[in-house]
Amino acid sequence: MLYIKDGEKISFLRKLTEEQKIMFLYRYASLLITSLYYYVAPTNHTIDRKLFIIACIGISSIILNYLYIKKSDDVSIIKLLVFIETIGNSIMLIPSGGLNSPYVWYALNTIFISAVMLERKYCLLNLMTYLIASTWMTYYVFNDKQQKFIDLIKQQSNLIISFILITIAIWLLLSYVKEIKQERLKLIRINRELIEANHQVKESVNHIMELYQAVHLFSNLRIKNELIELIIEHTKRIITSDMIIFYNSESREIIASASNSEYASIAHKLKAKLAEQWNNIVNTSSVIKLTIGEKYFLVIRVRSSYMTYGILCIEIQPKKADFNQIERMDQIKYIADLSSIVLEKFELEKVNDKLIITEEQNRIANEIHDSVLQRLFSTSFGIYGLMKKLNKANIQNADEDLNLIRESIDHAMKELRSAIYGLSWKKNGSDNFVTDMVNYINEIKTMNNIDINLNIIGNSEILPYMSKKALYRIVCEGIGNAVRHGKASHIEITLNINTDLIQLRIADDGLGFDLEAVRKSKQSGLGINNIHSLVGTLKGKISYQSTIGKGTILKITIPNNIKDSRED
Repeated sequence: MLYIKDGEKISFLRKLTEEQKIMFLYRYASLLITSLYYYVAPTNHTIDRKLFIIACIGISSIILNYLYIKKSDDVSIIKLLVFIETIGNSIMLIPSGGLNSPYVWYALNTIFISAVMLERKYCLLNLMTYLIASTWMTYYVFNDKQQKFIDLIKQQSNLIISFILITIAIWLLLSYVKEIKQERLKLIRINRELIEANHQVKESVNHIMELYQAVHLFSNLRIKNELIELIIEHTKRIITSDMIIFYNSESREIIASASNSEYASIAHKLKAKLAEQWNNIVNTSSVIKLTIGEKYFLVIRVRSSYMTYGILCIEIQPKKADFNQIERMDQIKYIADLSSIVLEKFELEKVNDKLIITEEQNRIANEIHDSVLQRLFSTSFGIYGLMKKLNKANIQNADEDLNLIRESIDHAMKELRSAIYGLSWKKNGSDNFVTDMVNYINEIKTMNNIDINLNIIGNSEILPYMSKKALYRIVCEGIGNAVRHGKASHIEITLNINTDLIQLRIADDGLGFDLEAVRKSKQSGLGINNIHSLVGTLKGKISYQSTIGKGTILKITIPNNIKDSRED
């Protein structure tokens, strides 16, 4: 075990690569085997001499092993250590027998280290050093029979050839290991990129679903700036950016996701830059890059086939690496296209509302002209006849005439009331708002085999049109969340309608969730986001009570703006 500076024990094997692990394991294995063989081999060396040589090689092995680990990242130090060990091993061959010494095989350690940690030339240089030193020592020190040098080489040829071939094998093997390692690292990098791409695809799919449902939420808004703010909010959710800006071409205003001092300083410059580049931006469907001081923006037009609604600007960090730049561009184009569809729908809704009002005015005028005015004319004529009778003191039939006039006026009043309230939610004695909600609940109950109770307190006719649409969708989302995510078997819905306040309560006996964990993670489901958006459009408030295993209670309070609704 080794000790690092903070005193924490670590195994050196955990710090090393696979090649280094093999290298150091071979060092100790070769040291053990060669030392045992040297100790038991029949030589003229004394036991003390053998033990001294074994101890010197063992101590140097442990010290060098530690230094190789400690300085593995410093190539110059590794070169120095290999040089020192090579010289030391060469010297150690003198007292242990030269080429006949078993420590010749231990000397392969430095060749192994050179092949792993250094360039190939150092491996060859190390091999040549050992061969020259060992043969020279054998020829000059251990050549008792006075053999010629060439004869000595021939005698030790098997050992020399084995040494060379083993070195070549180590060299080739480690070369393949390095190539495999590089391919492995490449595969790991590609795998990480694929995981990241898969994560981004999943996020994109979720955002597309969120935007798809947001289109239905947008239809509840009647103020264009609120609609643009909602578009900016969803854009910021999809594209992580510090600043999202929308330039409204109709009002020449800038609407941003932030209103801090930094935004205030750049808003004027951005507005001037957009005016300068207006033609270039609106005449292309591509994303354009703009530089405002030290800020960088991606801008794209928001335009339908016949009208330009504005320009969407998204701040980017150019120095920050983006794995999939093309996907980001596609997301921005998608948001711009969806925004144009939503804004076009908003404009068409305005025109549609005006057409409905005009059509209703014409219908009321025609009905008043065709029926009410005719009855009033006959009533007026009856009164004129009655006046003549009274002038002639002929009052015998006056009671009958007055009853006829009263009945005629009653009919006229009923027809006038029917004409004025012809577009009321309540028709043929039934409330469509309540009917639609009950039909939806019955459908969910049948499909999912669950119990849902709806209790409406108060008169639903006093609800504004926008509130009815939003409440219907909130109830649908609330039931959907309880069924899909909460696995509820019983849902209780209470709608309390007052002249100034609307209160909605949805309680279920489902799985529930950890409210604090959701708040800390700042991640909520698509249904909850939709409910928040719907409640926000009506300036309402929302609260949750949830316990894991016991269910969830959703409470919503919305102001009942009857006056504003009538004015609309």
